[in-house]
Amino acid sequence: MTIPKPLSLSILATLLFTQSSRAQVSVKMHTLTGYEDYESFAYAACEKLQVVLNSTRFKNAVRQGSFTRTNGLTSQKIWEKIMNAHEVQGPGGKDSVVDLHARIITIEQDGTRWINNCKPGSWAGTIGIDGRGDGVTAICREKLKKFYDTKDTASLAGHYMHEYMHMLGFSHPGFRKSRSAVYKIGYIARDIIRQGI
Repeated sequence: MTIPKPLSLSILATLLFTQSSRAQVSVKMHTLTGYEDYESFAYAACEKLQVVLNSTRFKNAVRQGSFTRTNGLTSQKIWEKIMNAHEVQGPGGKDSVVDLHARIITIEQDGTRWINNCKPGSWAGTIGIDGRGDGVTAICREKLKKFYDTKDTASLAGHYMHEYMHMLGFSHPGFRKSRSAVYKIGYIARDIIRQGI
C-alpha cells in the first residue's frame, strides 16, 4: 500500500512535533573532585536540575525569555540547544545528556585570585568558574558549604546550569552580565526549584 504524499508528510510532521514536544534530557555527573562530604548533595541538585530541564515551566520560561549574549540564537533555539545537550567544551558525551564534571576551586589549579574571589564578602562574589574550556566546572568551597548548610540544592543546581551554559558555548563578558543567557537561565532553573518543581 502506498501512502499519498500529502498524507505521509502530515504523518511525518505529527511524529516530529510529538518527538520535539516530548524532548527529554538527562543530567549525568561524571566526576566530582574534592566534594568529599558534599557528593550526595551534588547528586541531589543534579536530580532536581533534570526534573527542571524536562518541565513545561522551564521550557516556557526559556522560550519566552529575553536574553543578551545569545550567540545570535532565538530563545526557542536556545531551549532546543539545551535539550539537545551537545557540549562544545570539554569531553562531552551523548546528546540529550547534560554531561557534568565538577570540582572544588583550589589554589593549585586556580591560583590566589580565584581563592580570594571566593572569600565571603569579596568584591567579586564568585560562586564558581567554568573551567576555561575544559568542561570541568569549579565551585568555591565556601559557597558549596553554605548551600549544603542551608539545604539550598536550588542554588547549586542553578550554578550547574549557569556553568553548563558555558559548556554549550555561551558567555557573559563585560557589564550587565546578569542579563545574559548564562545568568538568566541559571536563575530560571534555581527559581523553579525554589518555587517547587
